[in-house]
Amino acid sequence: MSSNPYLIKVASQKGGVGKTTISVNLATILQELGNSVLLIDFDVANPSVGFHLGIENQNVGLDDVLKGKVRIETATVLHAPTGLRIIPGNIRSSSPPPTSTQLTKFVNELRRTNYNFIIFDTAPGYLVPELVDVSNEAIIITTPELSSCTSCIRLANSYRKHNLKSQLVINRVKNKRYELHVQEIEEMYGSKAAAVIPEDEVVPESIAMHVPAYLKDKKSAFSKAILELSRFYSLKTQDNIRTKSFGLIGLIKRLLGIN
Repeated sequence: MSSNPYLIKVASQKGGVGKTTISVNLATILQELGNSVLLIDFDVANPSVGFHLGIENQNVGLDDVLKGKVRIETATVLHAPTGLRIIPGNIRSSSPPPTSTQLTKFVNELRRTNYNFIIFDTAPGYLVPELVDVSNEAIIITTPELSSCTSCIRLANSYRKHNLKSQLVINRVKNKRYELHVQEIEEMYGSKAAAVIPEDEVVPESIAMHVPAYLKDKKSAFSKAILELSRFYSLKTQDNIRTKSFGLIGLIKRLLGIN
């Protein structure tokens, strides 16, 4: 794969929809599929990636990088069980939010790294123009409740105005009568969901254990659904990058099985 990272912004307009759970497990599986992944806790108001993975007591974090106190490499933590590189949030930080100049400098530096994927776990409803402008696409998380779905549609519309493509993930589906049907949500959104992920007890259990749900039980319904989403990104990104890197001749060779 190319050295240019593929930037994915995981977002929601509403809290409590499982955004961080999706970010952590997507990153975990992409790493397991042979990609190098950097997961960044960009929820400056309520960072929780570190809690999910048991690395919440770090001396430095995202805020230190954004303010120019440390380099990206210094704030990056290796999570041994997954192989992920992570820039955690600053739980104890009370400093003002980063400026546009600081954010622009940060994302420009990220673009020069050698990761295959960089995943931003962002705050609910937090529209950071710098991330919108540089991300390759966004994943919008919703649950099958009307308030969550209508808010995610608003978020999708705002991304379209910024020319940022997005994928819809419907999370915590229980198939109850009071829920919106998947087809109804897709009609509201304007396209099919990239993933429909069921409610699964493995998720709260894994969070309590500080282990990604996928690693806790790869045969669970949640893990099977998030695996398909991860394969979608891994395969699509490899195809896009290879086509861009090798052009038409390279594409024809691969189709013919010629190395």
